[in-house]
Amino acid sequence: MTIIRRNPLQSAVGALLAVGLLVSAVVAGTGGFRRAAVTGCGFGYDSGYGYGYGYGPAAAPASSGFAEGSVFVDQPNQQLTVHGTAGVCNAPGQIVMDNGNSTAKSANSASQPQPQVLAVFVTDPNTGSFTATFTTPGNTSFGRHTITALVNGQVVATALSIVVPDLAGDGYRMIAGDGGSFNFGNNFFHGSVPQALNGALPNKPVVGGDNTPSNQGYWMVASDGGMFSFGDAPFFGSVPGALNGKLPNKPVVGMARTPTGNGYWLVSSDGGVFTFGDATFQGSLPAVLKGALPNKPIVGIATTPSGNGYWMVASDGGIFAFGDAPFFGSVPQALNGKLPNQPILAIAAKVDGTGYWLAAADGGQFAFGNAPFFGSVPAALNGKLPNKPIVGMHANPAGTGYRMVASDGGVFSFGGVTFLGSLPGVLNGRLPNQPVVAVSRL
Repeated sequence: MTIIRRNPLQSAVGALLAVGLLVSAVVAGTGGFRRAAVTGCGFGYDSGYGYGYGYGPAAAPASSGFAEGSVFVDQPNQQLTVHGTAGVCNAPGQIVMDNGNSTAKSANSASQPQPQVLAVFVTDPNTGSFTATFTTPGNTSFGRHTITALVNGQVVATALSIVVPDLAGDGYRMIAGDGGSFNFGNNFFHGSVPQALNGALPNKPVVGGDNTPSNQGYWMVASDGGMFSFGDAPFFGSVPGALNGKLPNKPVVGMARTPTGNGYWLVSSDGGVFTFGDATFQGSLPAVLKGALPNKPIVGIATTPSGNGYWMVASDGGIFAFGDAPFFGSVPQALNGKLPNQPILAIAAKVDGTGYWLAAADGGQFAFGNAPFFGSVPAALNGKLPNKPIVGMHANPAGTGYRMVASDGGVFSFGGVTFLGSLPGVLNGRLPNQPVVAVSRL
């Protein structure tokens, strides 16, 4: 018997050739000779006989989100660049707005579903990552939309896009206790309660309001939960209507619209919540506290960009978070259990939901989460107090500044927002007929 000794390397090469020939035979036997595909990322070698091998780095797993975050705030015709990983290399992809009608059809002009391809891209041949640049279409309706990255038809990243009329926030509207509306900059007059009631006053004083996503209308709410709608703001209901003419247990103190503009929340001083339109109920303080009242009355409400959560603030700066609203801190916590010098009277949240600001009656500011501190009224006045207490605040959509308004209509601007006028300036130093109670965002 003759024993043939083989080099191990020769044996391995022989095995590879055998596998290669088998693959070649299978491929050739399926309707003509074709080259076998090499899967995965990296480089491949194809000899022309149907066998090959691939090598290189594996694709990074799909990121399921964009590197820039889960919420974008933009205005029409604004250019955005996004990054992510798809888990597959050298593959075609698209950036799609409102993929599959993901934005529910609106009752008005806000947040209409507008499925369309905004950009195309190809994932990196080595890592599977992608970069895409797109422009928010000029005719996009204001409000909430979705932005989705599709690769080979599969969703690999998604985010909310909150489309606003003006990132700089060059406009504001003050609301007076009689339902008067005072408008500055890009915030236009669409009516007032005295005008709607032929000069009469509302049954109960107006305590707050909000603008529609398009900035072409607004709501006002009275302490009995009565609602007044102007411009393109639809009427979705009121507390007296929901309670068959009864009044709420405690007075309503504020309101906030949903991201789509197709509904609103009303909040009362005991933390009770009333929902209308597409506003979803995420909880209330009476339910959480088993019928007890909060230590101090609730004075305001702000909402998350998804519309599935909200924050309430009490006059001591306590924060109560519901739904997908994260808790970023409270004034008593920040002051080691102490109360603020003056009661908190207003809350404003970042449009992307990553932080909030609280304003005190003396113009003191408390910033939490990713909400930057841009200044306070006492600091701006060298320690002095404003002539009248601060009653409201809002931040611009870009999150680069905020305004506070006093009950006499005085306006204090901080950060990257522009001062566009005040009531004392417009009224030649006189006071409004009724005190200002709130300021609406643009």
